Amino acid sequence: MFRVLLATAKRNFIVSRRAYPWSLFVGRVITGAYTVLISLFLYVYLFQGQTNTLFDTYTDNADYLAFAILGAAFFTFAIASIMNVSRTMMVEVWEGTLETLLLSPSSRLGYMLGSLLEQISRATLELAVILLFGWIAGARFPYLDPVQILSVWGISIFALFSMSITLAALMLSTRDTYISQNTLFILMSLLCGVTFPIQYLPAWVQPLSHAVPFTAVLDLFRKVILQGHTVGQHPELLIEIFALSVAYLALGFWWLHRSERKFLQKIFG
Repeated sequence: MFRVLLATAKRNFIVSRRAYPWSLFVGRVITGAYTVLISLFLYVYLFQGQTNTLFDTYTDNADYLAFAILGAAFFTFAIASIMNVSRTMMVEVWEGTLETLLLSPSSRLGYMLGSLLEQISRATLELAVILLFGWIAGARFPYLDPVQILSVWGISIFALFSMSITLAALMLSTRDTYISQNTLFILMSLLCGVTFPIQYLPAWVQPLSHAVPFTAVLDLFRKVILQGHTVGQHPELLIEIFALSVAYLALGFWWLHRSERKFLQKIFG
């Protein structure tokens, strides 16, 4: 599995570097700057640099600009990670190589992890760019404990990978990428507290926010950076993240296996 992981990551890196080396980097930078500017304009011109008491209560008196930029940065990181990993199987379909992949003895887990490894390096670059632009725009992140940040980062990768496996199975089953991924990302941006606390949502909608591990991961990310909490101070969030992630992984690989088998049956009868 480890050899498949490294080989897949290396292949994807070479393809990305040779196919669109400059557009990739410039696109990440522009996306980061655009995200920061939207948050800045909302805070300065729409909210007049002020937030109400409900926001202070829900976020433990967090600065809105820092709150929104952290959410946007991590959401962009999540989109890049989930989308590119989940699309790997469909890319094989488009290139006409999925049959070869499915008939080969290579590890499917290693293949998906290799795609994740290559994508995480690019997604992390975009995350760093957005946070840098946010700091230039005036957002301040008071607690930057490297150990805690790396811990949340590692936990987030596990959670996002579990979601990408389930989405990959859905894409392969329906032969669709655009509707599937964009529906998921729109729901995440609305329900997961990216730019506002989930407590602002109607009471009957709020439980849906906890149907994906990204909500708890984002909440933990903010608590570490904005309040200076440690990961161990929130066992309830850790339980939610790992329980949902394991469930998504189990469902995703089971569904992916069934989708692959149906794909082969259609080809070979």
